[in-house]
Amino acid sequence: MTQGELCRRMTSAELSEHIAYTRWFSALPDSWRQNGLVVAALLAPHCEKGKRPKPDDFVPVERPPQHESQDMASLMELRKAFGLGDLELPDG
Repeated sequence: MTQGELCRRMTSAELSEHIAYTRWFSALPDSWRQNGLVVAALLAPHCEKGKRPKPDDFVPVERPPQHESQDMASLMELRKAFGLGDLELPDG
């Protein structure tokens, strides 16, 4: 559906409601969380009591957004790792 079709068929309030629902209450499957639950359940009988894994232990953690200075530091680390030396920045 194009943006124009969406605007003709749905009000802004209705679209906002759908966005909020899918973001917070959606019943759509989250495959990472489902797999984490299965793995945790499979490992639980083989773990010591109190040390059982949680489903979230098997869900990858997304890196939070970085500041520009952190991006530059990451680039410098990569350049050094590949033996490219420091990056020369233009003045300004």
